[in-house]
Amino acid sequence: MATPGALLDESFLRKLEVLSFATRRPVHGQLKGVHRSRRVGAGMVFTDYRPYASGDDIRNIDWGIYLRMDRLILKLFEEEADLPIYLFVDASGSMDFGAPTKLDYARRIAAGLAYVALLNHDRVNLIAFADGVVQSLPTRRGKNQAPQAFAFLESIRADGQTSLHGTLRRFFSVPRTRGVAIIISDFLDAEGIEPAFAVLRRFRHEVVAIHTLAPEEREPQLPEEVVLVDCEDGTTAELEITPSLLEAYRARMQQHVRDVEAYCRKYGWAHLQASTAIPFEDLMLKMLRAEGWLR
Repeated sequence: MATPGALLDESFLRKLEVLSFATRRPVHGQLKGVHRSRRVGAGMVFTDYRPYASGDDIRNIDWGIYLRMDRLILKLFEEEADLPIYLFVDASGSMDFGAPTKLDYARRIAAGLAYVALLNHDRVNLIAFADGVVQSLPTRRGKNQAPQAFAFLESIRADGQTSLHGTLRRFFSVPRTRGVAIIISDFLDAEGIEPAFAVLRRFRHEVVAIHTLAPEEREPQLPEEVVLVDCEDGTTAELEITPSLLEAYRARMQQHVRDVEAYCRKYGWAHLQASTAIPFEDLMLKMLRAEGWLR
C-alpha cells in the first residue's frame, strides 16, 4: 500500500486498485505495461498472420501451418506496453476559489488518476501550470513512486495568471512519446482554449479535459453593490448587481462550458464537467468509468 497523504485516505486507495486506464487506440509506450502497443512482435496477444520474410524470428513461425500447407507463415502478436500520461493541474489564481477550492478538488483528482496509472506501470508526468509550467515532477513509474506523486501535488499552490497555450507549447516543444494528456482546469484563460488545444491536436495526443468549476461560479450570490477583484491580474470593477447583469453572466458562463465541451467532442476527446459539489468518490469511481476512461 502506498503511503496515503492529505489528499487521499487509505480506504479510498484500496478502491482505486481495481481500476486501470482504458485507452481508445494502441499506445506508443516502451516498457511492459497493461496496454496494447503499436509495436508488433513477440508478445502476449495474438493479432494476425503474415508470410515469413528473410530476417523474421523463426520462433514465431506457425509450424502447424507449415506441416499442413508447406508454407512459412509468421504469427503476429501485440506487445503490451506502458502508457505515457501527462497530467496537467491548473495552479493559476482562479483555482483558489470555492469550498473546497477548485485547486483542492483538482489535486485530489490528479492524485487518484496518478495512483491508478502508477499501479498499472504507466509513465506518469505531473505538471502544475499557470502562465507556464510552474513546477513539474518528471516521469514516475510503479506503485512505489506514489508517495512522491502525492507530495508533489500537495505542494501546489494557486497563484498567477493562466496561459494553457504557453504551457503546452513549451512542454511539448521537446520530443515526448505520444500518450494521454489529462488537463484539470477551469479553462478560464484570456487567450481562450483553441490555441492551447491546437497544440495537443498537432502532436496527436489523446486528451481528457476535466472542467473544474465551483457551484458559486455558475450561480453567484452577490449583494446589490460590490467591488469585484480579478484574482489573477488584480484589476477591480465596481458594479451594481442587477437581475439582467446576473442573467448575462450566467449565459456567458454556460457558453464557456459549452465551448470547451463542443471542442472536445468535435475531435473525439473526453470531456467531463467536474463541479466541486460532486462527491469526489462519485467522480472517480462512477463518472470517469461511465465516460469510458477508467475500467
